[in-house]
Amino acid sequence: MDNIPQARPEMDQEMIDAATLALQNERLVMGESVFKFEEAFAKYTGVKRAVSISSGTDALILALIALDCRGKDVVTTPFSFIATANSIVHAQGRPRFCDVKASDRNLDVDKLRPCITDNTKALMPVHIFGHPCDMGAIGDLAEDLDLMVVEDACQAHGASFGGRKVGALGNIGCFSFYPTKNMSVGGDGGMITTDDEDLANAVAKLRDCGRTSRYSHDVFGFTSRLNTVNAAIGLVQLKRLDGWNERRRAIAARYCHKLRSVPGLGLPPMGDKNISPVFHLYAIDVEGRDELASSLQQDGISTAVHYPIPIHLQPAYGSRLGYQEGDFPISEQLSKRLLSLPIYPSMRDEQVDRVCEAIIGHLS
Repeated sequence: MDNIPQARPEMDQEMIDAATLALQNERLVMGESVFKFEEAFAKYTGVKRAVSISSGTDALILALIALDCRGKDVVTTPFSFIATANSIVHAQGRPRFCDVKASDRNLDVDKLRPCITDNTKALMPVHIFGHPCDMGAIGDLAEDLDLMVVEDACQAHGASFGGRKVGALGNIGCFSFYPTKNMSVGGDGGMITTDDEDLANAVAKLRDCGRTSRYSHDVFGFTSRLNTVNAAIGLVQLKRLDGWNERRRAIAARYCHKLRSVPGLGLPPMGDKNISPVFHLYAIDVEGRDELASSLQQDGISTAVHYPIPIHLQPAYGSRLGYQEGDFPISEQLSKRLLSLPIYPSMRDEQVDRVCEAIIGHLS
């Protein structure tokens, strides 16, 4: 019986050939494939500009620096990968957290307003696990209070809200191409998306040492460019993204059908006419999460925990920002109960069924 991984990055001969051609024929840094990838990603997302970056974390950092969040508060979720909050710190801002809803694990819009002060500059919703946030309500609140919106779409390539792709719903969107994401570039990589030409130009300058010409620099920039070979791979992966996302939705629907009647098991939302998720992760809510994970591992089924320590309780944050256990109870509860099941485009239906049978067997 074969082992079932929790995730499996996609890489095929067309991607390898694209990488080889780029290595043989283009500049290794800022080659033609970089700009083609940016144009294609902007068109796919439905924005005027996309700027490629060396990682999703750097995309968030440079976006916040371009928005001038230095000394300002940025409100985000404590239930995310730590890079979400780290980016605010690296941009010399201050993270302020707002708890999430248990239903979709995203920012609870009803709790957002009390988290906003006169020092707040931006809201940073995270489309966690590939499920879009309520961008209508977030956008309305931001407009009422004259705040910027930075979408952390690092897990949500191709997801949509209200018929528009995430990354096109705020002032600026940020994506990661880490190998386990819904699409990758054969290594680390990231992208920002925006309709604001000034923002795009600012990020493009920041990622390239702050240069105005080869040896003239008017801001303190970074070396955060995406390599040409990675961009070449990304161009091929982008063509496959919609098909891969459809397969992820089909796997999620199969999980839902097989597991929806299991007592004590909470399943992620499937979306509706307004929300189209892409299931970067399929995380179930279950008592005895660790025992279930161990049981599945014995059956050759790998799982993962996202995320066992909410950001406000991380050692780097709790002592510095004064947060403590109990401050964000829903995030803390999810950190103890969520288990990410295997999901990837090449996963077969019989493998999905095997995972479900193992879960039911353990819980019955």
